[in-house]
Amino acid sequence: MNVVWLMLAVVGLSVQEVSKKEYQKRVKGGIFSFFAAYAIVASLVFVVTGKGQFQFSLQITGYSLAFAAAYCIASVSSFLALRYGPMSLTSLVLSYSLVIPTFYGIFALNEPTDAMLFVGIALLLVSLVLINLEGKREEKKITPRWILFAVLAFLGNGACSTIQKMQQIEFGGLYKSEFMIVALIITAVVLAGIALATEKKEMAVNLKKGAVWFTLCGFANGVVNFLVLLLSTKMPASVMFPVISAGGIVSTAILAVAVYKEKMSLQQKIGFVLGVAAIVVLNI
Repeated sequence: MNVVWLMLAVVGLSVQEVSKKEYQKRVKGGIFSFFAAYAIVASLVFVVTGKGQFQFSLQITGYSLAFAAAYCIASVSSFLALRYGPMSLTSLVLSYSLVIPTFYGIFALNEPTDAMLFVGIALLLVSLVLINLEGKREEKKITPRWILFAVLAFLGNGACSTIQKMQQIEFGGLYKSEFMIVALIITAVVLAGIALATEKKEMAVNLKKGAVWFTLCGFANGVVNFLVLLLSTKMPASVMFPVISAGGIVSTAILAVAVYKEKMSLQQKIGFVLGVAAIVVLNI
């Protein structure tokens, strides 16, 4: 059954990427209002999965606050990194954030490892480089400001998954919905505040134009987060996160070619094949 959940998580990641791409095609700006709105939608997923049987505990507050902080930092920093630096390198840095929960599982939780695990992770990292790095030189250069935001996005993105894993282990798989509802509401409030300060004039128009896409993206985000929490107590982080990441690479590449008619360079095709190989090796 774990394989089914992993596949659904991969599909959810792809849906998020498509939704963001479609939103950007139709709406100029509105990044903070988009994130705030889809955080609200994502929280509704946990309201539904909780089936109205909630047991909020002050003990999860610290984890919810930590997740919300990491999520806000990752969202805002990734956006600013894209604004001030190369898109391909920014995407690569964000992709590499998977090493944080992976190594947390290996070194902090003493999860079992073998040679195939490290081979799979190595294949995945090489795949990420080949798929994200373009042959043409980008106009934007690396600056200290880009480095700062890229590092913050890397840490924030990796911390989100790590915090989820920590919370589920400490509470024996309990408080999934409660933990995420509190965290996502805090996230939505913070990002909505930023949106009101920076996007006040066009905020209502942007939300109206992008309603379908932030709803779809938020739903997919909620499902992915739910599945990550569900799998956190069922399989090692050192396997789960690389498999989800590699699966996301493969499915996104397929959508890019099939739906958006994008052409893959030779190095991207090699990266795609290595991504598939990484999934196979990590599941051996």
